[in-house]
Amino acid sequence: MKPGFSVISGFFVRALLWLVPCLALWYAGRHYVVLAPAWLAEFTMHTLFPFWVHGSELQGTQQVLLTGLGVPMPGGRVADVTPEANVLTYAYGAPLLAALFLAVRSQGSWWKIPLGWLMLLPFQAWGVCFTWLLQVGVHMAEATRSQTRFDAFDANLIGAGYQIGFLLLPTLAPILIWLALDRRLIQQVLIEGALSAGD
Repeated sequence: MKPGFSVISGFFVRALLWLVPCLALWYAGRHYVVLAPAWLAEFTMHTLFPFWVHGSELQGTQQVLLTGLGVPMPGGRVADVTPEANVLTYAYGAPLLAALFLAVRSQGSWWKIPLGWLMLLPFQAWGVCFTWLLQVGVHMAEATRSQTRFDAFDANLIGAGYQIGFLLLPTLAPILIWLALDRRLIQQVLIEGALSAGD
């Protein structure tokens, strides 16, 4: 048997078993789960772009950014630019983090899980903000460039930030936070490996 195999395999089985009820509770409370990252995303955008971000509206789990940007339409009309983001798309790290702590039977889970959720908020807000920025600065670049002052370099940065926020951070952030707050599994693997090597 490979060193640490029994510890790791047992941990993954427990994590999968815990993930099911954690996901169910997370989805049942989805309208509350999105409140904090939605607020942080709006605050961040309004702070960084105060001249054209006016606020946001949360409709279920869908958050609409209210802007002062306008796009010319046929007939001389001007349509407001209101990018949207599904906040829940970037918040599934919360049940994953809880499942990891419960699977490893972490001491102090009662405070580590809430602390971990707070630590996840900037990463969740990152995803929401870059979803908005992608729509404004890339998809509608030609119509909004004179108002946002985003150039081609900015558009590339926005695209990279969106990819990181959509593909990487929702899964990687909870794992890194879990490892930062609880190293017991790593210690168990190292101990088991050392014992196996001594046999």
